[in-house]
Amino acid sequence: MRRCSHEPVSQNWFTSRPFECLASINQLMPPILKSRVKSNTRGKIAYLLKGGRRQRVDQGGPTEFLYGCLQLQKAGHDVTLIEDKELSLDIGPGFIWRAINHLSFVLSGIPLWTLFRLMSRCNLNRLNAFEIIVVTTTTFGVCLGLLRRLGMLRAKVLFIAMGLVEKSTPKRIVVVYRWLFGNDTTVLALSNADANWLTAKLGKQVSSIPFGVDTSFWYPSSSVASVGTDGYVLSMGNDLNRDYHTLIDCWKENYPQLRIITRLNIPLHSNNVIRIVGDWHQQELSDKEIRRLIQNALFVVLPLKNTIQPSGQSACLQAMACGKAVIITDFPGLWNRELLRTGDTCIIAGPPGGVTELQLAVERLIVDVSLPMTIGTNARRVVESSLGVGDMARAIASELDRLAS
Repeated sequence: MRRCSHEPVSQNWFTSRPFECLASINQLMPPILKSRVKSNTRGKIAYLLKGGRRQRVDQGGPTEFLYGCLQLQKAGHDVTLIEDKELSLDIGPGFIWRAINHLSFVLSGIPLWTLFRLMSRCNLNRLNAFEIIVVTTTTFGVCLGLLRRLGMLRAKVLFIAMGLVEKSTPKRIVVVYRWLFGNDTTVLALSNADANWLTAKLGKQVSSIPFGVDTSFWYPSSSVASVGTDGYVLSMGNDLNRDYHTLIDCWKENYPQLRIITRLNIPLHSNNVIRIVGDWHQQELSDKEIRRLIQNALFVVLPLKNTIQPSGQSACLQAMACGKAVIITDFPGLWNRELLRTGDTCIIAGPPGGVTELQLAVERLIVDVSLPMTIGTNARRVVESSLGVGDMARAIASELDRLAS
């Protein structure tokens, strides 16, 4: 029987026939939402990012979270930065839509609330005025990828994926993404491991580009921290792949004070472990305050769980750019094993959850007081040469040139 356009779509039909369901969205849309403008602005590039980043940079913060946008502008590219609020994407759903959005994301990996807001005529016309749109969040990447797949978005999409497909991602969502991205969206990863993983899961070539930090903002302090009454070790980060439980379990009473910058709830059962609430989205700590905490630390420890994502990447490179030795877990998502060399530019201590291995790494840097400085100097050098925001911008520029050709 032919499905009536007004007949409600059942959950069973959606889950058993995802491609037909997704394709039918295009058929059900009113003509006004399908309208596309013919663009005579070939070569124009848009960055669609979450809000707050422009303000962060305007206040003197680092530029890496604009993912090369400013560097591309300075190099002469016609690049426009669009934040979510400019397209009314920062407006949260009400109770009913929140439930619908949650169900759609659980079943298919598609956030319907953002999708439908992007499908407004005003938003589509604005986005279609560009030749290429660069996005860095899963929500925007999935929605724009679907709109392009359905023929509603004319602009090409360059999606820098982070955490798109995890080992725990249901197979049905992987199947949807495999169809959704197809050959219509260019997907990039920020590590070789994640690129190989996504290539296998999406059935298409996914390349990796380096993530780089702003070395003009993150730089070493003129003073040198040393083990003593005021010396402390720093850890930081808010993503759920941080393994603070293992870090706290390994921390002995005779170690220097451990300061953890995070908004996550963590167990504090030691007198020399403290939590500092920090979240750049809420600006509970400014970037300059975080830089000062890194600069004054003895060294930095980043405990991570077993994930393919390049978790801890920005925090690690920020600390390295500040000339700090970093202890990082030997986990599958470690993004560059050629440049992150244990004992040279960092200390790799694994495996995930390894309390003893983490303790040995910490004690190594506490006992050998010259080693943190040596590693920190090498770390700064490798970031300056290969892992700066300019390196990231040049890699993105190459992909943009390829898409424009």
